[in-house]
Amino acid sequence: MDIFNEILWPQFIQLNEIRNLPINEQVNKYNQYIYELNEARHNWISYQNKGPKQLSTLQNVGFLLQEDLFDLEQEDNSKIFITAYA
Repeated sequence: MDIFNEILWPQFIQLNEIRNLPINEQVNKYNQYIYELNEARHNWISYQNKGPKQLSTLQNVGFLLQEDLFDLEQEDNSKIFITAYA
């Protein structure tokens, strides 16, 4: 994701993986894209202002689930953890 060049709605709905979806799914995916873009920008700004968070402040808070309620797994079949700063 390029956090410095936002994809606008007219360009977003022309993407191959988006163009054939129903409009409500296109809107949901664009909203998710904007949310993730803003999070990435916020993290980048925080990193520029404060530096990286210390790994010792992370704690496991659960597993990440896909919309179909199956766990997301890595190539070695281990689950992807969700972490939060303490």
